[in-house]
Amino acid sequence: MTSAIKIDELIDESLDALSLPDVYIRLREVMDSEDSSMADAAEVLSLDPALAARVLRMANSAFYGFRSQVDTISRAANILGMQKIHDMVLAASVSKAFDAMRNELMDIDTFWYRSVHCGFLAQSIADGAAMRSAESLFARGLLHDIGHLVLFSRYPKECRQALARSDEGLDARLYEEQELIGFDAMQFAAELARAWQLPPIFVDSFAHLMRPEDVAGAQAREIAVLHIAVQLSSGVDSDLLIDEIVQRIRAPIWRIADLPPEVGSAALDASTMEMVDAMYNIMAQHDGMMA
Repeated sequence: MTSAIKIDELIDESLDALSLPDVYIRLREVMDSEDSSMADAAEVLSLDPALAARVLRMANSAFYGFRSQVDTISRAANILGMQKIHDMVLAASVSKAFDAMRNELMDIDTFWYRSVHCGFLAQSIADGAAMRSAESLFARGLLHDIGHLVLFSRYPKECRQALARSDEGLDARLYEEQELIGFDAMQFAAELARAWQLPPIFVDSFAHLMRPEDVAGAQAREIAVLHIAVQLSSGVDSDLLIDEIVQRIRAPIWRIADLPPEVGSAALDASTMEMVDAMYNIMAQHDGMMA
């Protein structure tokens, strides 16, 4: 059986169990319409009381620092902006879809905590480089590893063997998945994002995460930044020193990102109270979906 057929079959199986809720689909329709406004987005959010409550909570968090209470969905939506609303609804939707994807290799709360950490690293690096895509990079960092949740459940034996090579770096782990399964978690994440009809940049980011040099134009820089964030996050989990992590990132990646390697230390040091507060809100979104 070829890897393409195996991926297609696993995608079909996954789509039966993993579906994005109507609220996300309707929000995407609002975003894709030239005639839509933030009021339309607020109307969609209002149809999901739990999600509306999380939007209000985030708008009222210390991260945004408003002195007066934000008490309407429309005002909260305007404060957060369409990109933040999209990314928040997407994160909550994916979190809910994967709630039942329990496995013996990774505690689900640990998985999401690490994913949030990677998202913040990607955003921190992008903010430091004055990139407009900073918020979108947060969402891509948050969701980059969703492929592993499916593979952990479907191929636990093979993934356990691949995990044994984690200390050698993410490249070695993905290579082992290729050898044992026929494809790796990043390939699967890209195909799942495509099947879910997520924005094309999500598909490209996951598909080319390990080789951003294969992408042309401004997207290559965004994917290179995401690559750096993923490597930093993965390295921290392996208890490597920052210098060791940086050395694992190929020189062409730094050139494409147009960043010095020193940015790694700065990004890891950027865990401000505002980011901690935002992480609390994001993890609360996930916990709320579990309730």
